[in-house]
Amino acid sequence: MSASTHVSLEDISPGAPPREREREVAALTGLRGFAALMVLVVHVSVRTEYPWLVGLPSFGPVCLFVLSGFLLYRPWARWTLRLGTSPDLRRYSRRRLARIFPAYLFVFLVIALVYPRARPDGADSWFYNLTLTWIYVKGELPLVFQHSWSLCTELSWYVALPVMAIASGLVARRYPPRTALWIVTGLIALSVPITVLWQAWLYADDLGVYGTYAFWLPAYLVCFAGGALVTLYAEAHAAGLVSLSRLRRIASDSWALPLFAVAAALMGTSALGGADGYVSHSFSEDQVRFVAVTLVSLALLVAVVFGSSGSPTSWLMSTRALTTAGLWSYSIYLWHLPIIVILDDKLDYPDAPVADLVFRLVWVLALTLPLSAATYAWIEKPAMEWSARRTVGLATDSRHRDAGGRRIAETVEPIPSPTSSSRTAAQPAEATSAVRTSSSPDE
Repeated sequence: MSASTHVSLEDISPGAPPREREREVAALTGLRGFAALMVLVVHVSVRTEYPWLVGLPSFGPVCLFVLSGFLLYRPWARWTLRLGTSPDLRRYSRRRLARIFPAYLFVFLVIALVYPRARPDGADSWFYNLTLTWIYVKGELPLVFQHSWSLCTELSWYVALPVMAIASGLVARRYPPRTALWIVTGLIALSVPITVLWQAWLYADDLGVYGTYAFWLPAYLVCFAGGALVTLYAEAHAAGLVSLSRLRRIASDSWALPLFAVAAALMGTSALGGADGYVSHSFSEDQVRFVAVTLVSLALLVAVVFGSSGSPTSWLMSTRALTTAGLWSYSIYLWHLPIIVILDDKLDYPDAPVADLVFRLVWVLALTLPLSAATYAWIEKPAMEWSARRTVGLATDSRHRDAGGRRIAETVEPIPSPTSSSRTAAQPAEATSAVRTSSSPDE
């Protein structure tokens, strides 16, 4: 996935009013929480007689990849359009590593300590699991941490993003901002044939049997790129480089994008998408499902970013339950599958199908949520705060350099105090308070 990509006021266009920025943080945080909870429900339901409960098992990871593309590409989008300075690569690298590894290593080692079957077999396997590189080893598939495949994919996105963003930006910045916008749009669109050709190659050479090639970045590049395209046009619109009046009208309609998302989901779960659950599908069925979940994810993101604060989508994503789940989403993602596997090994479930599903959900949620809250408070948040302090310290020191041929580091934008801005009227009050704790820079 990554539910590891956190949302803060720094991730929203600085040109937006404080009230609008706070609303968007709440809704994006809630969208992360919604996606993470869907992953949990999928992994529970496929072990019961209701694998159709969620219908599109890959929605959660794909939605989180789209969000990652939207959030992490923003500084480069602003630089490309000449709206901001070039992102500092040391700052970026430090924040990404501090965001993904501390919580992952903590959960991995705790589970390996208490559940021997979760321990990798041999030094090589330990190395690949601890460094999130196991997807590059043919046939390597962790028993308890299979869901960490999306963290491996996300990590490769962290590495590839600066390379692709700098290369495309250097080309586009040779032209006026409006022309640069269209150039970068075309370059981002190349992700579509890259993903399609990669997936076609997997099927043509029957590489799916190894269980790892399907997790490589090219297979999901279009998801990250879709989110990046949304942030590119959000920044271009805020700067007056492009008019998105038609898109904003559609996004502000209470039901246009939600109904579109439902239609896409129905297409993915129809006969065109094949059978429900984690079963074998044909190439065309997999493509239908993949297109469906990508469209649903993009529709929800566009509704949050370009829609009105009072729309049903923004209201739902800004509720206290989802924003809280959004804050804990990375830890929810890390803990839930090991807990499911351990419970399957230790507990006997009811024979009645409905009771079986309810029993599993109650147990998994009862253990996952408090562990996730504790991990967020004691591992994730301190790591983010350390990274932010390091970033601010380096930026402050670098301001003393002169500009005579030497690099001036990116200025750290002051983040307005959430308490000084009024809430959006249509945004639930409890949602605002839930995201205030994460309103400091943490990317």
